[in-house]
This record gives sequence, C-alpha cells and structure tokens, in this order.
Amino acid sequence: MSGSNPVPQPPTEPSGAARAASKPKWLVPVIAGGCAVVLAAGGTGGYLWWNHSRLTEASGECSVAYEKAVKARKKLTEYLKSDALKTAVRVKDSEVKDAKTVGTLASTVKTASKTKTDIPGCPADGLKDIKAVTARLDKTADVYAKTVGEVKAEAEAVNASKTDKIVADATKILNDSKGRVKDDKVRAALENAIKSKDGKAISDAVKAVNDSIKAKSDADANAEAEKAKQAADNAAQAQTDNSGSYMGGTTGGYTGYTGGGYTQSQGGGGYTYTPQQSTGGSTGGGYTPTPQPQPAPQPSQGGGGDDGYEDICWAVDTSGKPGVQVPCN
Repeated sequence: MSGSNPVPQPPTEPSGAARAASKPKWLVPVIAGGCAVVLAAGGTGGYLWWNHSRLTEASGECSVAYEKAVKARKKLTEYLKSDALKTAVRVKDSEVKDAKTVGTLASTVKTASKTKTDIPGCPADGLKDIKAVTARLDKTADVYAKTVGEVKAEAEAVNASKTDKIVADATKILNDSKGRVKDDKVRAALENAIKSKDGKAISDAVKAVNDSIKAKSDADANAEAEKAKQAADNAAQAQTDNSGSYMGGTTGGYTGYTGGGYTQSQGGGGYTYTPQQSTGGSTGGGYTPTPQPQPAPQPSQGGGGDDGYEDICWAVDTSGKPGVQVPCN
C-alpha cells in the first residue's frame, strides 16, 4: 500500500568485531589478568587438598598395620603360655606313635620364644616415611602370625600322634580281652570309644575292660580253689572209709641178767655153775636166753667120806656185787 507507514524492525545486534571495536582498549588486559590470578589460586589449593588427603589415608593405613602387629605379637605370647601348649610339650616319646613329633615341637617352641620383632610407631608426617613404616608393620604382623601357626601345627601333630598310640594300644587290649572279661558289654563300649578317637572315652573304656578281666580272673581262681578243696575232702573221706588203723608194737625192753657163772667150792670141792637169773625182761617181745645145762658137781678131794661139815659155796655176781655163801647142793 502506497502512502502507508512502514512496519518497525528490531535492532540488529552488532557483530563481534564491531563489539570489540566499540569496547575501550584498556578493559581487555585487565580481564585477562584477572582470569590468570583466579586459575593460579585454584590450582594451589587443589594440590594442597590432594596432598593432605593422601597423608590422611596413609596415616590411617599405618595405624591399622600397627594394631595388627601388636595383636599378632600378643597372640603368640598368649599361646606360648597356654595350657594347651604346655600339655602338648609335656607329652613323652613313649606316649606317641611317632616320637619325632615331640622333638619337633620342642624345637619350634624354643625358636618361637626368641622371636622379638620390634613394632615401630607411625610417623606424624612424610608420606614416604609413613608408607615405609606401614610396610614394615605388615611384615612384622605376618611373622608373628606365621610363628603362631607353626607352633600350633606342631602341637596338634603331637596330640594326633598321642591319639594314634592310644587307639593302637586300646585296639590290642580289645583283641586280647576276648573271652577274658566277666561282662562282654565293656568290650563293646571300648570298641565304640576307639571309633570316636576320644582319648578320655578310650581311657575310661580301657579301665572298665581291665576291671572286668580282673573280676573274671578272681572268680575263676576262687572256683578252682574250691574245686581243689572239694577234691581233697573227697579223697580224704574215701581213704577213711576204705582203710583201718594198725595198732601194735612192743613195750618194755631188755633189762639184762645178773648172777650166774662158775664159782669155786670151799674146801677144794671144785666149781659149781650158777645159771644167770633175769632181773627184768621184756614185755611184748624181746630176747629170752636159752637155759644152759648145769655141770655135774665134782666130788670132794678131802678123803672121800662125810666129815660132818656142810659144803658151803660162794656165789659171785658178775656185776661186781659182793659174793654170798650158799650151800653147794
């Protein structure tokens, strides 16, 4: 339409070159310098924060390593003083199946008792130093832990070898006790205990078997003694019934003889024999002498006639007693 007013248009934004040309020359360097200062300040602070963070983290790791080392050392010390280890150390060669385990345990305990690794504290600063101490503490903790493990392993080996010997001995007792116990239930209990490998249960079962063996042995001995006594009584009774008693013998004895012998008559009348006379004798047997014949009296040598005197003879005892006068006839 002619003669009409034109539509208004928005203002056109000047180009970059135009804007730069329109800005004052002094403003550009100032802005550039300010940006550089801000960037420099931000880089320093970030580095310091990053470095502090690394130190804090390293210090924490060092503290953990320190506590670990201290606990490992304490654990070794406590185990070396424990009743469990002392019990294993007291085991003798004769109580185990493998005697080498006893010697190995003693040597290991001796070495462990001399383990004295220092535990250093963590440094307050210095990242490199902190990390070096941390590595050292970790190694110390490992040494103590390894030592505890070695001692425990050797102690367990001794205990296992002891159990093996207990089982072997108990098995022999089980086999040898067959038919020798008063109650066979104790053998069944021993067999179950052997299967469990429980030292206390095996020990109790073995005692029960031994007690049962003794009870049967005593009972058998008493029965045998009673049987022997009964047999002796029967034999004595049979002898009494089948035989009598003999009573005999002689009493008294030989008492000798007195007197007797030849005696000379008075007046030269010869000799007269006087037989011996028994003064005692024997009763119930003994010796009786056979009587001897008397000799005939000899005639008188005085002239052959009766002269009115009686002939007197002397009787002499051979025992030495004084002689006595007796008529010659």
